[in-house]
Amino acid sequence: MFFRLQLLTLNIATAILLIFFLCLGSQNLGKKYSLDFLANKTVALPIGFIIGTSFTLGLMSGGLTSVLMMNKNDKD
Repeated sequence: MFFRLQLLTLNIATAILLIFFLCLGSQNLGKKYSLDFLANKTVALPIGFIIGTSFTLGLMSGGLTSVLMMNKNDKD
C-alpha cells in the first residue's frame, strides 16, 4: 500500500511540475489559437501549451491507471 502511495504521489508531482514549466515556457509565444467545442470557444492559447497540456494529462492518466491496476502481490 505504501509503495502504491509513493508511485501515486510521484506521478502527480511530476505532472504538476510539467504543467508549471509549461506555463513558464509559453509566456511569450506569438501565435495563439483557440479550440472550438460544440457550445463554446476557449481563450486564445499558444499551440505548444495545448499540446503540452494534453501530453501531461495523458501522462498523468496513464500513470494513475497503472498504479491503480497493480496487483497487491507485485512489489517490483
